Amino acid sequence: MNKGKIRWYSTIRMKVVLVVIISCTLVLGGLSAYNTINDQKQLTAELQQLAGVTSQRLSKHLILPMWDLDREQVDSTLEAEMLEDNIQAIVVWDEGKTAIFSARERGPAGLPVQSNGSITGDVIESRNEVSNGAKSIGEVAVYVSKKQLNQQLTAATIANIITLIALIVVMAVVMVIVMNQIIIGPITRLAKHADDISHGDLKQNIVPESNDEIGQLAEAFHRMQTSLRVAFKRIYAKAKSA
Repeated sequence: MNKGKIRWYSTIRMKVVLVVIISCTLVLGGLSAYNTINDQKQLTAELQQLAGVTSQRLSKHLILPMWDLDREQVDSTLEAEMLEDNIQAIVVWDEGKTAIFSARERGPAGLPVQSNGSITGDVIESRNEVSNGAKSIGEVAVYVSKKQLNQQLTAATIANIITLIALIVVMAVVMVIVMNQIIIGPITRLAKHADDISHGDLKQNIVPESNDEIGQLAEAFHRMQTSLRVAFKRIYAKAKSA
């Protein structure tokens, strides 16, 4: 066994702290990932519901203006629906679903602008037929942006990471303090006693500080010290009488 001072990365304290940190990171990281996945599913479901409800509502509100070919009224209806910030675009096709009757999408400034109907990006789409009784007079498609969803997930992930780091730091500090008081301190003192005994100093006052395993170890050291004293006294007595 190499003698000398134990390096900081080889101490029991560091080994235990590393094991706890790794375990906590795996457990809390797994829980964080699980919560993030659930949040993503819930937010996606809410956006899908928004797209579906909006397209269904528009399919009813657009019947009369499309039947009358009132493009101005259709445009006004689309712009009113786009007051909901999550709606990225709304496209309305004519009776044959081959030409665009009206279309609005959110511009760079966030305001509704006229669109060519080619909607790209990370969106959720919902379509509904516009029909006057049994006759189809068109189709409406609502596109809901996932931008807010991604922003919320990013914010939640950052918050989870910060919480995880804070918990790990607090646990590491608490563990170091507790281990110094309960384990490292008593073991260090016992090691000092053992080193003094190995150099012939049998006057050490080894007193068990607790009723746990370390206390049992201290008691064993005390018995060993007592046995050595008795043995040395016998050897000294024999040498003196010789």
